[in-house]
Amino acid sequence: MATFASAVLLSLVLQSIPPAPRPPAPPPGPQNPAAGSAAPDGYAPSPQWLGQTRAPVPAVKSRYDVATVAEGFNGAFCFSFLPDGRILVGERPGRVKIVSRDGTISAPIEGLPANLYARQGLFEVRADRAFATNRTIYLTYTALPDGIDPSTRRSPGVLLVARARLSSDDRRLEDVKVLLDAEGTGGRLIQAPDGTLLVTSTIPSGVGIDSADWPQPQQLDSLMGKVLRINPDGSIPTDNPFAGRAGARPEIYALGFRDVQGVAIQPGSGRLWTSEHGPRGGDEINVVKKGGNFGFPVITYGHDYSGKSINDDRTAQQGMEQPVYFWTPDIAPAGIAFYEGRQFPSWKGNLFVSALAGKALIRLGLDHDRVVTEERLLTELNARIRGVAEGPDGALYVLTDGNNGKIVKLTASAEPGPGRGGRRAAPAHRTPPASSPAPAR
Repeated sequence: MATFASAVLLSLVLQSIPPAPRPPAPPPGPQNPAAGSAAPDGYAPSPQWLGQTRAPVPAVKSRYDVATVAEGFNGAFCFSFLPDGRILVGERPGRVKIVSRDGTISAPIEGLPANLYARQGLFEVRADRAFATNRTIYLTYTALPDGIDPSTRRSPGVLLVARARLSSDDRRLEDVKVLLDAEGTGGRLIQAPDGTLLVTSTIPSGVGIDSADWPQPQQLDSLMGKVLRINPDGSIPTDNPFAGRAGARPEIYALGFRDVQGVAIQPGSGRLWTSEHGPRGGDEINVVKKGGNFGFPVITYGHDYSGKSINDDRTAQQGMEQPVYFWTPDIAPAGIAFYEGRQFPSWKGNLFVSALAGKALIRLGLDHDRVVTEERLLTELNARIRGVAEGPDGALYVLTDGNNGKIVKLTASAEPGPGRGGRRAAPAHRTPPASSPAPAR
């Protein structure tokens, strides 16, 4: 059971959290048509180089078998592997579960923060690199600041980063400690090769919200719209790019982001790659550079949901980084992962992108930092894809979104004919030709 001291610490930290800037709640009833829509509006901005968008499909189509590993998740948002091959799954309403190697799903783990605001929810559950010896788990989730009436604000919860220890019987979190109030409406977390924690913090977004009203991604005194970097104990690395600068928050590692939904460390380079929701179009893949400014809302490849241009449709500016790749119209990218396994030699080094609106798993072939091919997989599932990760067996594991979500795994086909599936398998599938993304997020 969590110690009394850690419970007191959590309470004290939460009492000190100030409300973060948030838009007012929309009035009850049907949405005002003037608020806009996420549907494609025909905008097709020019890329800065050939292949920055709409890369060609590969000459040879991927073949794979698909088998269901586990199913019955509700609102699953993230998953990752524990050192022993089990899968740690976080569900958005505030549940953490463990999937055993035979596909059995555990009961929800106890001991999550009692003040987790389920309407915004749990965004990340990830084990420390040394989990086998320290059993440390990191969380990102939202909580309501004291005195806030959630009915008066949109996305009123603030993003917190915490660490905890998983009990020896895997049934509860112990010694929960808040490491950072990251201010945003949501955010992901991943551990860098040097052991530091890279945390994303989003700004309010969605239909009815204008980008010009949310300049925080460009403001160094705000943590919103940033990638942050802290140590596992919550302290701030002294080599952060803005540490020691007057008027700047020392946690900031990079700025100019809107709504990062996926994070991955590239094998070999150790660099952070992110997937990001644009507004109406302009979804992005970025390679995050220390101290880099990724532009939002000064530059973007999307429009506001109202249909208005953002900063006169400016897509480039000196001193601001370009995305490696972008999509217009939206695919709503979510979790991302690099593949380094042996089952699919032709996939080695590729980046896989989950697409919610696109209802596909997207394989991006890379030549250094440039995308050279784009292939859409799993379109036959007709499902919103939430997450992707390489398993210890070299298979590629994929998480579907929504109620009765499932984890499936892709394995190499033994022969060109119909696949054999696997344990708890639905029939294996083959990839059809690439299709256009669905319009809704």
